[in-house]
Amino acid sequence: MPSVGIARSLHSYHHFTFWRAFFEALGWEVMLSGRTDRQTVEQGVKLAPAELCLPVKVFLGQVARLLEQAEYVFVPRLVCRQLRGDFYFGCPKAIALPDLVRAIFPQQKGRILELVIDQQTQRDEDGFVRCAKALGMDRQRAHRAFQQAKMAEAGKLRGQGASPADCFPPERLSLMREAGRGKIGVIGHPYLVYDEHISLGLLRMIAELEAVPVIPEVGEEELIQEAGRGRALNWYYELELIAGARKIVRDEQVDGLLLVSSFACGTAPVVNELIRREVAVRAGLPMLTLLFDEHSGETGLRTRLEAFGELIKARR
Repeated sequence: MPSVGIARSLHSYHHFTFWRAFFEALGWEVMLSGRTDRQTVEQGVKLAPAELCLPVKVFLGQVARLLEQAEYVFVPRLVCRQLRGDFYFGCPKAIALPDLVRAIFPQQKGRILELVIDQQTQRDEDGFVRCAKALGMDRQRAHRAFQQAKMAEAGKLRGQGASPADCFPPERLSLMREAGRGKIGVIGHPYLVYDEHISLGLLRMIAELEAVPVIPEVGEEELIQEAGRGRALNWYYELELIAGARKIVRDEQVDGLLLVSSFACGTAPVVNELIRREVAVRAGLPMLTLLFDEHSGETGLRTRLEAFGELIKARR
């Protein structure tokens, strides 16, 4: 059976269920890369230009491994989605991923399988059909695979909630919610928060502080509602962060907010400041921003979290 490799990073945490169902419906084996480890990071750092963020470097490290295992490696180009008649864009660096991968692996260009999602110019299904045609599939079979993938994704959302962590069911974290424990809201892209190597075990450390990490699950309706506020911010996945922060402050009565970002992220300074002004300050909550890169250390992170935990306890 022919195979397609998918990196366990970036927006796989949102869309892996759909992508896997689509390729499997086409009759292809899907190979998911392994969890991030030190070797993945080191390989990605060697391959990537220095100005890229850690998650993109990790992605490149995983692509390098997949090229040794699978016939094709899937590299999506998530350009733009539409909400309430306006267009919201993906991360600028992520939009360029197929070009970046082809430039870094010039001998492997024919094995890079690109998907373009750009609702300014085409329906999502058209992008998937073009992707399937690159594998030699006809339009009718691609259409059926797309419909099956939609059903798989809908079933996943109904059965287990909308958390991006549900894309990898065996690894879903058990975030215990025990009465009497404080709650710390964790706002960050899933590929940072749920990747234990990148985040240095952040969620585990929070639990060791005798607090519960609360991660928002944001659905389409909440994104549409956030888009309706008319703010001049047109980044799709960043809109999700703002909606999530607003949601857990409203519904979960958290004691503080942790904003999780990566160094060299171009959108984080803007979005984090919006969350600080519009959510944390208005709610009177303490907020701590954590920036991760390949040089981050567990000891420094633990020290900052412990100080934040003491601040929260002092405010109760």
